[in-house]
Amino acid sequence: MPDRPDWVLGVGFALLGAVLGAAVLYQSRMLYFYQAFMPEMVYSACGHGFVRSPVTPPPMVDFLFGRSPVFDCATIGIAPEEPAGIFFRTQLYLGWAVSALWRVTSISYSNLWPLVSALVGAYACGCFVLVRLFFARWPAAAGAALLALSPVMLSMVPYFRDFSKAPFFIWAIVFLILTIRAELPRMALLWAALSGVAVGLGVGFRSDVFILLPIGIIALMVASGLKRWMVGIATMAVFVATALLSAAPLLGGGSAGASGVLLMQGLSDPFQSYLDLGPVPYSLGARYSDEIVLSSVAADLRPADPGWDAGEGKLGHSVSQAITRSGSYLLSWLPYFAGDVTTQALKSAAWVVVFPELVAPGRVNLDPGVPVRAAPQIARLLNRLYDRLANSWVAIVCAAGFIAFFWREAAVRPREAFALFLMFGALLTYPVVQFSVRHVFHLEFIWILAALSFFSVPFEWSRLRGVLPRFLIVAAIAFVGLISMYAGMAMYQDRVLRHQVEALLAEPREPIALVSKSSTSEAAIFSLPLPDRYRALVESAPDSMTPKLGEQSLQWDVRAAGDRILLTFGGESCSEGTAAVSFRYATREGIWQRLDHSISVDLPQDRASFSTVLVPAFYRPTQYLSDIQLPAKYSTCLVKAERMIGQTKLPILLDAVLAPGWQNRPLHRAFGGFSTFGTK
Repeated sequence: MPDRPDWVLGVGFALLGAVLGAAVLYQSRMLYFYQAFMPEMVYSACGHGFVRSPVTPPPMVDFLFGRSPVFDCATIGIAPEEPAGIFFRTQLYLGWAVSALWRVTSISYSNLWPLVSALVGAYACGCFVLVRLFFARWPAAAGAALLALSPVMLSMVPYFRDFSKAPFFIWAIVFLILTIRAELPRMALLWAALSGVAVGLGVGFRSDVFILLPIGIIALMVASGLKRWMVGIATMAVFVATALLSAAPLLGGGSAGASGVLLMQGLSDPFQSYLDLGPVPYSLGARYSDEIVLSSVAADLRPADPGWDAGEGKLGHSVSQAITRSGSYLLSWLPYFAGDVTTQALKSAAWVVVFPELVAPGRVNLDPGVPVRAAPQIARLLNRLYDRLANSWVAIVCAAGFIAFFWREAAVRPREAFALFLMFGALLTYPVVQFSVRHVFHLEFIWILAALSFFSVPFEWSRLRGVLPRFLIVAAIAFVGLISMYAGMAMYQDRVLRHQVEALLAEPREPIALVSKSSTSEAAIFSLPLPDRYRALVESAPDSMTPKLGEQSLQWDVRAAGDRILLTFGGESCSEGTAAVSFRYATREGIWQRLDHSISVDLPQDRASFSTVLVPAFYRPTQYLSDIQLPAKYSTCLVKAERMIGQTKLPILLDAVLAPGWQNRPLHRAFGGFSTFGTK
């Protein structure tokens, strides 16, 4: 157990975090936790219980969207009677906590300071305890101070739903490590129970915390060993039981299979750019967009399901099949991109290890998620320090220190070192789903552990050198294993993806009669006729993906169809160069996220060769592909447009620019670099 100075420091960090959390709320004057999806909190705070209405009163809408800082219960009028909706049920503990505070005070964002202070204080205290598990008191205090004052973490506080998972993550990890280290079975069971409770409660704030359940099971199983297998089984059982019991009110309230949407978004171009991966001749989404992903799922599944429209959900109480069936849909084609997923997972891990470089000033506007290091002034205390840390030598220290961390552990607790290697490996790679600072900021402690380990090595050399030969052998085996897996997945993807693209290009086609719509000195525009079979869909009433219907609920109704369009560029009259080809969508009133996008097409030098461009054409109640635009100097390069007729195993979301000889080029993303975009 920690002695008194440790307790004093722990309480001190809790108070520091509490003050900083309240200060961030005071300066930002607003928290964003998807409250527009949870009017139940306001109804309950006003004494009506956790209910919702199909039509939210305008004053409540203004409050939930932050246009008004307070809400008056008298404006509700007649109380609604519908039960709580799906989003509230999946963030139950967050909703309960907010509603309880508003009920005992008044409905205002500033009155949430006790909850904010409690969670930020718990995070700061947990960081000290976590670092203290591996280092002496004062190095641990220094590392915890960096974490408590981090401009990255504090910038996440206004995005409260994303931040709220952090203290539960940290404390669950702390209790798991204490479980592994406990010598007495009863203490191991106690720590396992506390870890399970942290996981279960955390899930009620942000479902991401649930990832710790399988990670914890693996860590406890490995750490127990053969001699303590009975204790290991008991701790795993207690950990799982307490986690499930703590999360019991939430179980069954979510949407099974919805994770497919998240990973599809995470495979889109903005996330690949943020990870600084190598270029490829294809794309799985030009933008981070719900409408693109949900439209693609519906466009692929809806034609084969006559009951799709009848099976869609209800406003506020369920979600579209484009969400619930996205997991199985994704698994049907994700193996063709196994190399990219592996690369993205390993690169995600590498960026978290070199965290200061990830949040370098030149990268803060590249994050597809929320703004990074953009919170009120109080949250920018360490901005200058982080600016100085964003350089290659700090990255080298972090990378070497990460290895040294396990070296130090192997010298004292070999089995724990292996368990921590698996635990940290899973924590570092699971952000592959959607790599964004808002999904990894709570892992900032890893670079602190790495840096402290690096500088500890000279002082612990006499203890460490005895295990160095054995550790190097194990580290080399692990490194070779990772490289082999990476190379194997990349080669597998090259083979299977090439086969699938060739099969797609061999499918039947029908010509499209492009009409030259207009031409200027700068651009040539060709219009695509709307196929008759999609006219009824395009002219039908809007689905849930329109602000008028969907701004206060998850998408419950998605109707979309799609075609694959094949364009051929080249010919005798085509000039050599790179053409920016734009695809424009005709829109109706109520448009949400436009599907317009552009791609670059390298035109072949050989006039007898052609470049092939494969793009999806979506047809929705609010928009459909209507025009192709390219620079006027390349207007004669578009020689043919066709519609693919046959079925394919590849997702309709796929864009591809296939230059001559594409079959002989890699069809997987390279690992890339660690660019800080001009920072030093």
